[in-house]
Amino acid sequence: MSLRMKIVVAALSLGLAATAASAAEPLYTVKPKVTSLDAVPVKIMVIGNSYSYYNCGVFDYLWGFAADQKEDLQTAQATIAGADLDWHHVESLINPPGKSWSFIFKKDKQGRLFDAVLLQPNSMSPIDPRMVDNFKEWAGKHIKTIRAAGSEPALVMTWARKGKPEMTKPLADSVISVGNANNAMVIPVGLAFAKALEKDPKVNLIMPDNSHPTAAGSYLESAVIYSALMKHPIEKSNYLGGCEKPLKPELAAFLRDIAWQTVRDFYGWK
Repeated sequence: MSLRMKIVVAALSLGLAATAASAAEPLYTVKPKVTSLDAVPVKIMVIGNSYSYYNCGVFDYLWGFAADQKEDLQTAQATIAGADLDWHHVESLINPPGKSWSFIFKKDKQGRLFDAVLLQPNSMSPIDPRMVDNFKEWAGKHIKTIRAAGSEPALVMTWARKGKPEMTKPLADSVISVGNANNAMVIPVGLAFAKALEKDPKVNLIMPDNSHPTAAGSYLESAVIYSALMKHPIEKSNYLGGCEKPLKPELAAFLRDIAWQTVRDFYGWK
């Protein structure tokens, strides 16, 4: 073998080794401290932004899964486009001062409107140097407010931009770190997006704006949340998504399976 051929072979070997190492790199390095809520929720409030309200909203998908599974679950949602956590007055959302709530929800014996409240931050605030301190501050404040109302808090981890998988790890580690600092559950939606794309790079989870979820993305996001909160997989379901955007049954089944795999592995459930 000539010297030139040896150099080419060595270069190819190094390239393959680098590719294998990259593929084996973990999607997150910070382990979650909280692996479930204290109790399976019956009434959920989702607080977030457009990532939560696209395709008729996460709350609608959660209700759809529950109706299909014949489980008792009431859902509500409060979202503002582009909002980070400091845009929301959480105390008023979970304990409104007026009486209109009484026509929709009933307080439980503990005086709570919601027993679980999900906080979905701006998709960049956990990793943007200009925003991360604000994210940490308001996540902590809102978690205290939620607990003071007797409800359980959870942070929703969002996903990497389309074509930028390198965002997954810093997003995950940042949100998990903030969740751990506040002893709050983190719901690993971003990890599910990464796993789905790893298994099937052609699955279309993100809109052409490279940021917001398609109907499949919203379905996966909601399936992760549902599986994490209800503590079981959605193995069989006739619910294929609402808002006149039903998925094909095969795609829906694939996404539900990814959701459960992600949740089970993340929390270390058997």
